[in-house]
Amino acid sequence: MRRALAPALAAAALLALVAPAPAAAHAVLESSSPARGAQLERVPRQVVFRFGEAVEAAFGAVRVYDDRGDRVDTGTAKHPDGRSDAVGVALRSGLGDGTYTATYRVVSADSHPVSGGFVFTVGRAGTPAETLDQLLQGSGTGRVTEVGFGVVRALSYLALALAAGGLAFAVGVWRPALAAVGGSGADWDRAQAAFARRAERILLGAAVLGAAMTALGLVFQGAVAGGTSFWRALDPAIVGDVLDTRFGTVWGLRLLAWLAVAVLLTATRRRAAVAALLGLLCVTPALAGHASTLDPGWLLMPANVVHVASMAVWVGGVAMLLFALPAATRALDPGDRSLALATCVARFSAIALVAVGALVASGATQAIVELDAFSDLAGTAFGRSILIKVGLLAALIGLGAWNRQRARPRLRALAAERATPGAVGVALRRSLRAEIGLMVVVLSVTAALVSYAPPVGATGPFSANTELGPARLELTVDPARAGNNQVHLYLFDRRTGRQWNRSKELTVEAFLPDREIGPLELDAQRAGPGHYVIRRAGLAPKGDWRVDVNARVSAFDQYTAHVEVPIR
Repeated sequence: MRRALAPALAAAALLALVAPAPAAAHAVLESSSPARGAQLERVPRQVVFRFGEAVEAAFGAVRVYDDRGDRVDTGTAKHPDGRSDAVGVALRSGLGDGTYTATYRVVSADSHPVSGGFVFTVGRAGTPAETLDQLLQGSGTGRVTEVGFGVVRALSYLALALAAGGLAFAVGVWRPALAAVGGSGADWDRAQAAFARRAERILLGAAVLGAAMTALGLVFQGAVAGGTSFWRALDPAIVGDVLDTRFGTVWGLRLLAWLAVAVLLTATRRRAAVAALLGLLCVTPALAGHASTLDPGWLLMPANVVHVASMAVWVGGVAMLLFALPAATRALDPGDRSLALATCVARFSAIALVAVGALVASGATQAIVELDAFSDLAGTAFGRSILIKVGLLAALIGLGAWNRQRARPRLRALAAERATPGAVGVALRRSLRAEIGLMVVVLSVTAALVSYAPPVGATGPFSANTELGPARLELTVDPARAGNNQVHLYLFDRRTGRQWNRSKELTVEAFLPDREIGPLELDAQRAGPGHYVIRRAGLAPKGDWRVDVNARVSAFDQYTAHVEVPIR
């Protein structure tokens, strides 16, 4: 098994390293109280952020600092008035005039994190000890953590495939094959015992792997959601915060299910209970992912469960053909060896054909719902991951078709002649190794896919922030749909946090590189200190637009920022 999986795991790790970073979360900040850049006469009682969808209020989601850099919020972050799309925190009493910086880091309903912040002033404002940029530094997740989380997700899928697909192979292929050939005698008894031992080892190993990856996944989610390292996320308090979220609840139940599977396989070997738990595990990806947060849920949830289950039957069955069946056939005479192999391959081929059909149909259903337009396939990271997955699946289907059209008839002929599998068996084994290797890469792509936001979930408005020389640029595009959009640009001094008003001329241009459109000059009107508005920005057709903001501060000096804006 190690020899077959090692190259595939290496390829999967390389793919994780070169893959693009996960896309921004679905949750988009729509408003805040007080408003960004607000100048107030008195200190508000609380700071509230309102988003475009439900968010988790955990991990110290909202923090407020005074101009000395001290925390002035009190208590834990909560959902004001019970609104799941808002999160806020109370401020200490007795606060005076000054500049206050509010930051947030929340987790959207499908477990993606998003962070940001703003500055507001009360009375006579001072200069903050730490800028918004400094307070937000280190709040992101490192590349190592992102890759590690991707590997954990991929191995979790592999564990589920080995366990659920392995059990399905034992019940739906091996046992009926034994009954069909009518094998009896000491050789067949030894073969049956050898298969049972190897299958139990694979299932138990999968359960241990699944439990370990689920436990690691809870820690990685704490690191991603809290913007910290994996080692700091080992803190029981952070793990407890994760368990209080939707993701944590589902993955906590998954951990208990894996532990129960391991106990049942070791102590009681109650296959019916094991099968029920594995069926539950096939549902957990849908409960913790996009399928449970997007509409129509009644379609996406079953489609995702069918997709995961059919994947498990296919991947787990190939693994059993490669790693468990040889242990049984080695105990048989050459003629019986070909008979057992031909019968198992024929039965699994029929089951795999149904599984592949269900896999393709359920995958297509999800893609149609989650992609907002056909162009999203090439224009978004989510769509490109689907294209990669489709290409890999096409290669796998080709290998399966070869086995079905070439290997199966030859094995049937050898079984009729009571001859050893010989070269045909060797060729089949090589093909299965290639299949299992490609399958591991497909699972890695799937792990990356679930970390990207589906285009259909990216409903406007869109917001982003970046550096513009000494200023911090916050840009909002509403509704981020093809056609006329309203664009707001806010400029803040990165050192003091106050509105940045040094620009003598500010110009904005838009480009759509994929269609070779642009530059389109957008008319930015000053709406206040450090605030510009573009009331009718014609951004069409759909695609990933690039917006260039140029701020001229003298006859010789100009600062430029580039923001990628997805228009759907």
